[in-house]
Amino acid sequence: MPPAHRSRPPEDRSREHTAPAEHGRVVTLAALATLVGGALLSVQSQLNGQLSLSWGAPTDAALWSFSSGLVVLTALLLAVPGARRALLSLPGAVRRGELRWWQCLGGFAGAAYVAVQTYAVPLAGVAVFTIAVVGGQTGNSLLVDRLGLSPAGHRPVTVGRLLAAAVAVVGVAVAVSGQHGGTGPSVILPAVLAFVVGACTTVQQATNGQVNATSGSSVATGWLNFATGLCFLVVVALVRLVTAALHSPADLSAPWWAWLGGVLGVPFIVISAVVVQYLGMLLYTLVMLTGQLATAVALDLVAPTGTQRIGIQVVVGVVITLLAAYAAAWAAQRRPPAGRPG
Repeated sequence: MPPAHRSRPPEDRSREHTAPAEHGRVVTLAALATLVGGALLSVQSQLNGQLSLSWGAPTDAALWSFSSGLVVLTALLLAVPGARRALLSLPGAVRRGELRWWQCLGGFAGAAYVAVQTYAVPLAGVAVFTIAVVGGQTGNSLLVDRLGLSPAGHRPVTVGRLLAAAVAVVGVAVAVSGQHGGTGPSVILPAVLAFVVGACTTVQQATNGQVNATSGSSVATGWLNFATGLCFLVVVALVRLVTAALHSPADLSAPWWAWLGGVLGVPFIVISAVVVQYLGMLLYTLVMLTGQLATAVALDLVAPTGTQRIGIQVVVGVVITLLAAYAAAWAAQRRPPAGRPG
């Protein structure tokens, strides 16, 4: 006779719920870290914008931001042997096909972001710059998730997510239209450039996540990001030098805190490289932009950097963009990612 059915001990039954509960805690911690990372990104915009405003030289300010961040990461790399081994393992991972060579060039997008940041923030302010960046991130995160560029794999593009991304773009337009002289190049051009680099940084964060998943070291990922980004900025500076468009800083005096923009970029890169594999590209972008937008508005209200000031349309633009973000997150969670268990 078959053995009588016996109920499993309570500890066996509870073990079934351990993995989902642990996953929920990890996702919550990843979301909180992403929120902090978004806030740091807006503070970095304020610092780099102030440095550019004081120097009158956006390219020099961007070079300083990346080079100072690279110095910090190099010190960390020297202090952590595992990080050095992880960095040295990346060429082998590329040769074996575990990593694509272009996935190691995420720093190019980061350098473009900082270069535009140092140019746009003194003109448009942190809030409008951030809203435009967020619009680019939200729209392009759909493509990044659809192509499966991040470690989270392929995620579906639904009608709800498309509509939410479109609404985010409307939020950008509303915010820019509320600026004084909003139809002029002093606002439109910085906003358009911010939108473009926002879309580029979505790819950067996805590829950094891939590099981090392969290397297993966020310090190695951050160092590679800053090193490639600095190389990109040096090439830009050389081109501007040849064309006589590069100018030395008019005045090296600046508040002491304005020199710390590159240092703040280090924790942001580390956070983004780690958490994107747990949240997926779209959800990561949406949580990050919440911290970005809230902090950007607060900074422009308390210590404005740009020539523009916060108006009612900017606030409305922030609200529209946040609503679009949460609508997109809700739509993304309605069904599990393609190719992964629900």
